[in-house]
Amino acid sequence: MSAPAIKYIFLVRHGKPQTPDERSYCLGGGSDYPLAPLGVKQARALARCFAGLELDGIYSSRLKRAWETAAMIAAGREIETLEGIEEISVGAWENKPFEVIKANYADIYAARGLDWSITPPGGETLAGAAARMEAAVRRAVLGAGGNLLIVTHDGVIRALLWKLMRLDTRKDAMIRQPYGSVTVLECAAGKLTVTAAGKLPEDTPRDEEIEELWHICATPPEVRDHCAAVCEEALALRERLLSGGTVLSHELLRAASLLHDLCRAGGRGHAARAAAILRGRGYLRTAQLIEAHHSCAFGEALDEEQVLFLADKYLDGAERVTLAERFGRSAGKCRTPEAKAKHAALLAAALQIQEKIVNRGCAAR
Repeated sequence: MSAPAIKYIFLVRHGKPQTPDERSYCLGGGSDYPLAPLGVKQARALARCFAGLELDGIYSSRLKRAWETAAMIAAGREIETLEGIEEISVGAWENKPFEVIKANYADIYAARGLDWSITPPGGETLAGAAARMEAAVRRAVLGAGGNLLIVTHDGVIRALLWKLMRLDTRKDAMIRQPYGSVTVLECAAGKLTVTAAGKLPEDTPRDEEIEELWHICATPPEVRDHCAAVCEEALALRERLLSGGTVLSHELLRAASLLHDLCRAGGRGHAARAAAILRGRGYLRTAQLIEAHHSCAFGEALDEEQVLFLADKYLDGAERVTLAERFGRSAGKCRTPEAKAKHAALLAAALQIQEKIVNRGCAAR
C-alpha cells in the first residue's frame, strides 16, 4: 500500500537579490532586482531539495528575484504567475537603504521595533497583505490534488503567518524568513495550518525533535537501535571519505540515519511516510535521504543519499554484517520474480556505492 497523499503548500522565499551596493535595502513590491550570485547559490540549494518531488503546481510572483528562483527549482517544469503573492508595499521606504530609513524615520522605525504591524508611510497594512496572500494560496489550492510550490517574498509570508498563527505583533517575535528558506502549510478540510516556518535546506531536526518523532510514530526500541547503528556506520563512512577529500554533511547524515526507519512499524511504504512527515516539518533534504534508502537509482557523484543507503545495508538489525551476509539472509524472503529483481538491483546498487568508496582510497568493509 502506498503512503497517503498529504497536501502541502511550500512557500519559498526567493534567493538574495542583487542590489546596487553592499548596503541592506528595504525592498517591497516596487523593487525588481535579479538574483545576486549568492541568491543563485541559494536557489540551487532549493532546487536540490525539490528535485524528484511531485508538485501539482509551481507558482511565482512576477518579480525577477522570485521568478528566477522558481525557474531554477522548476528545472523545466511549467511555472505560473499567481496574482496576490507580490511583496508587501513599503511605501516611502521602497528601495532605500535601512541606514537612510533609520536616520530619516527614526520615530517610526523605533516604534516598529515594539510593534511590527506598524506600517511605513504610505505602505500596505499587515492585515491587507495577509488577506490577499491567503486568498491567493486558497485559489492555488482549489482543485489541486497534491503538493504546491509558491515562490514569493518575506513580507507577505510573514503577514500570512501572522494571520494563520494569530500572532501578537507587540508580544510575539517576528518570524524570520531567510533568503532561500521554506515555510510549509498543510491544507486539510479547507483549513490552512502552519507546520514549519523559515527552514533552510541545511536545517535538520535536533535530538529533542528526533525523540518526539520516534514517540509520535511509535518507533519500536529495536528499530531505534537499528537506526542508531546505521547512524554510527554512516558517520564512520563519512569520516573515511573526508580523509580522501569528499565532504558530506555530518548533521544531515546523522538526522536521516536516526530517522530513516521512523515509520517502519507501519510496514510497506514506510520510507515515503517518514519522508512526508519530515517534509511537513520543513526538513526537505532529510526527507530526500530517507526516501532514497529504499531506492536503487543514484547519480554518479557520491552523496549523502548513497552513504546512508550503503550504511543501512551493512546492518542487519543492530548487527554489523557484510553485503554478502545481509543480502544472503534477505534473499529467501523474495517470493515473486518482481521481488527477486528488486533484491538484485539493491545489491548491485550497494556494491556500486562500495566500489566508489574504495576508488576514493577508502578501505572497504
